[in-house]
Amino acid sequence: MKTTTIFSLLIIFCLKIQAQTVIEGSVLDAQGKFGDAVVTVTAKGTSIVLAFAETDTKGNYRLEVNSQSDSLTITAAGMSIGQQVKVVANRSQRLNFRVKEKILQLKEVKVHAKKIRQNGDTLNYSVGAYQQQDDRTIGDVLKRMPGIEVSDNGCIKFNGKSISKFYVEDMDLLQGRYGLATGNINAKDVGLVQVLENHQPVKALQGRTPTDDVAINLKLRNAAKGTVAVNTMLGGGQQSGGWGFGMRSLSDGQNPIGRNPLWTAEVVGMYFAKRRQNITLYKGNNIGDDVSQELTSHYSGINAVELVAFAPLGVVTPSGSGLPQKRTFDNQSHIVSMNHLEKIGKQSELTLNMSYLHASIRQEGISEADRFYSSNQRLLSSESLIFVTHMNNLSTNLRYNRNGENGFIANVLKLDGEWNNDNVQSQLTSDLRGAVPINYGDNRVYQYFHRPSLTVSNTMNLIQNYGKRTLDLHFSVGYAQRPNTLMVGVDSLLPQTSVHYNQELKSRNIAGDFHTNFTFHLRSFSLDYGILANASLHGIKTDLSGFTNLTANGSQNHTSQSVLNDLWYNTYELSLNQQYKFEQAGWRLSFTCPLNLYTQTLDDHITKNKNKYTRILVTPSFTVNYEWRDWSGNINSSYYKNVGDPGSIYSGYIMNNYRTFQRSYVEHLSETSCFTTSASVGYRSALTATFFRINGNYGRTRDNQIYGYEYRGATSVVHAIDKKTYTDNYAFGFDGSKGFDWLQSTIRAFGGYNYSKSELLIAQNLYPFHSRTISIGGGGTITPLEWLNIVITSGYAWNVSSIDVVNNYSSQTIRTATQRIKFNIFVTKQFTFTTIIEGNYNNFTEKNRHTWFGDMLFKYKLKHIELDLQANNLFNQQQYTRVNYSGLDIYSSTSQLRPLNIVGTIRFKIL
Repeated sequence: MKTTTIFSLLIIFCLKIQAQTVIEGSVLDAQGKFGDAVVTVTAKGTSIVLAFAETDTKGNYRLEVNSQSDSLTITAAGMSIGQQVKVVANRSQRLNFRVKEKILQLKEVKVHAKKIRQNGDTLNYSVGAYQQQDDRTIGDVLKRMPGIEVSDNGCIKFNGKSISKFYVEDMDLLQGRYGLATGNINAKDVGLVQVLENHQPVKALQGRTPTDDVAINLKLRNAAKGTVAVNTMLGGGQQSGGWGFGMRSLSDGQNPIGRNPLWTAEVVGMYFAKRRQNITLYKGNNIGDDVSQELTSHYSGINAVELVAFAPLGVVTPSGSGLPQKRTFDNQSHIVSMNHLEKIGKQSELTLNMSYLHASIRQEGISEADRFYSSNQRLLSSESLIFVTHMNNLSTNLRYNRNGENGFIANVLKLDGEWNNDNVQSQLTSDLRGAVPINYGDNRVYQYFHRPSLTVSNTMNLIQNYGKRTLDLHFSVGYAQRPNTLMVGVDSLLPQTSVHYNQELKSRNIAGDFHTNFTFHLRSFSLDYGILANASLHGIKTDLSGFTNLTANGSQNHTSQSVLNDLWYNTYELSLNQQYKFEQAGWRLSFTCPLNLYTQTLDDHITKNKNKYTRILVTPSFTVNYEWRDWSGNINSSYYKNVGDPGSIYSGYIMNNYRTFQRSYVEHLSETSCFTTSASVGYRSALTATFFRINGNYGRTRDNQIYGYEYRGATSVVHAIDKKTYTDNYAFGFDGSKGFDWLQSTIRAFGGYNYSKSELLIAQNLYPFHSRTISIGGGGTITPLEWLNIVITSGYAWNVSSIDVVNNYSSQTIRTATQRIKFNIFVTKQFTFTTIIEGNYNNFTEKNRHTWFGDMLFKYKLKHIELDLQANNLFNQQQYTRVNYSGLDIYSSTSQLRPLNIVGTIRFKIL
């Protein structure tokens, strides 16, 4: 027995050594000099590259490869040495190349490197093939790669599907906040961008639980591994306008956005090694750049319990312009982020992510509304607003996970705290026009919203294989709270009335989730059974002062109970989950049908009302996936039902904002059922660099309650009433891109059609509502000359909304368009000149339907320093207006803009 055990351990040890082969050496000429060379490794008799490495400054290279082949083919190649090939045994060894200089006398030499290589479910994009002279970070290069889309908020999609994981050297350092990588890792430090299709991150489930998820992995160049890099940027500038330090007070009135002197700074430190990774940075500015965008989490590292502390409060702010933040924000922003990953042993990792945001942001604008009041009256309002928000946000994430072939365990502790407040000062004019005109006067409004919050949670996931069976245990628990205060002072919203509102809210949410799944694997079939237990407890306590509800005839309807809430709303779920899967010959079928015992309790301390509801819910879903060569198809259908929510059970009025007061006095449990079905067809070819996806979906939602509103003067009061309503949604879309070696170009096209049909309740009248939207756009990048690169994006949209009511506003069409063209002129290898022209169009805008913006950038690179000089808003636009139409109401938003400004920066590497 002892001999057998020792022999088994020796076999395992040998297999592990074979699985990880390390080949290192040098590429030198006969005189011992070195030059640029690339060393690749393939299995003998195949052309698939398993690993590659570039020689360093001393001519050395190192390869790590996993292969079951007995022999490997090692190739050293370079422009001045030609190509040398050696076949060696698959074992760790040192392999040196002694090369001779080869000078080829040819009339014309054309070298076409493969930009995209495919190896099974992995696509390998060569960064050097897509990188342009003006690209600084890997995020700049990703935008040029066909099939990969990077949205304005940093979210990455591949062939229309959002990625589920983002790795650097096969490690998930950032846990969803991959903007920290794409916005800071130098493009020249990345050799390959790998797209991993059908990605299963849990090794114990690979080959057992298939997925259609997509992940991205960055493969770094050798020179970027194992070295500490610290990069710094400092800058300053000036804009048209006054000078001063800090934020303006609210009493300054309408002014251009921004204030001199302008400044920007950042320090970014990075370290990537086999067993340790780190990204630590500071960024700050007052030039309008949104530094917090890099902290956006685009996916969750683990399925934590859902925590929502009920808080339907807010201030009335200037509506969004749709323009980049740098044009409309007057800011003082700072972020600090530390992200560290440490490998423990061969299978375990410990990751710590911490970030802190401190920001003060000011916006100014004018909001105008033309709202439906009744069949013969409309309510018009115009409000000039100055909005300032102060944010202090802390986020901490500590994760341990062990990812082995037979077992997986992960534990994540999260802590998020926010200490934020909003201040708004405005001038409001409103009047009622039509059959009975009323002028509500010119009023001053002051709003203050104190909105701290705290969320803490812990999640554990355990997966273990037992032969052909798999056990999955998941436990998560958390707590969230929001003690919020909203204060509003209004001179006169109702006729001849000045009021002061004060809304206090204390909201808590305690939640726990436990589920277990046990999976049987039977050849092409898998049977998955599990039990889920979930509890969510919501404590809501509110007090509203200063509010008097007026009925339609003007009489008061106010008691102390009507402005108070003190209740506990709890939900409990016990589910039997069952899922059946089949996978064979490119087909993947899945049918899920959980049986859920749902219980809701309500304990209202104000009305002394205690209710308990119990429902049995069945929510089936069915999915079919098929892959054939470069084609893929998907069909999905599902039905689900939601019963009750905290927003539909409180009897006392709550001030959502000073224009809207809401209550829910319906005693019946709110129920929402939804049926959805979708289908898509996709194509992707690495050989031709062609990617596209076509999709369509339909959804039907039924609610047993509807929210309607009535105006009391210029204030709207929202109620929920018992009324079955239906909403239908239809959507169709396409997205495609194609890369060409010709002129180093990539083109992209997209479009969509959406139609929705629903009902609106206004002043006790029900109005059918229809909305249609058509959008189409495209763009691309092309390099017609060695010294010129052009990037074009363009988008058009048509929206038609209508209400089945006879008036002049029953149907309107809004047409919008945005065009952007960017010229990169490479004057020399060190000097790049960039100019950007952007046009925006809205047919509903009375003034400046066409608004044009222009920006310039001068970039000069030295060996260790980069100098930038940017000029923004060259046409010195002062305001931008955007108009929206909802079928009944027309909303117009005019934003104050940051004027012409010039900022110079210097970037240099400390380490």
